[in-house]
Amino acid sequence: LLRGSAEALPLPDASCDFLSMGYALRHLRDIHAAFAEFYRVLRSGGRLLLLEITQPRSLWGGLLLRGYLRIGVPLLGCFAGCSQASKELWRYYHETIEACVPPPVILEALRAAGFLEVQRHVEFRCLSEYTARRPGRIDHPKCPAAQEE
Repeated sequence: LLRGSAEALPLPDASCDFLSMGYALRHLRDIHAAFAEFYRVLRSGGRLLLLEITQPRSLWGGLLLRGYLRIGVPLLGCFAGCSQASKELWRYYHETIEACVPPPVILEALRAAGFLEVQRHVEFRCLSEYTARRPGRIDHPKCPAAQEE
């Protein structure tokens, strides 16, 4: 494990085949700087996976998510013997979801950083999975391997 910020990873250039970050995009100061840093540390052809909660588009979806995070999870925590600090953490978690970066902004920022195959997959209308790949030698038009594909 390494400790650092997404905007300044303590890793050498092109040192990772895979990079993942879960449920933390909304806590970054600058997603463009973070994505440039992810690009820097990934090797040619390296893959990126970002998981994030997305504010549901519908009123009912938003109310359902809010009820789950503000009432359902803390209530389950009471039965499991969770502390007051845990309840406060879940409340904070929901409040930060309301400040999430919109999916189109994330997708465009990944493309602007130079990533290819940028995609978003959504589960349950609020769990977003963003995937992307750093270009590799095979993506270069003069590369013989690229012409074979």
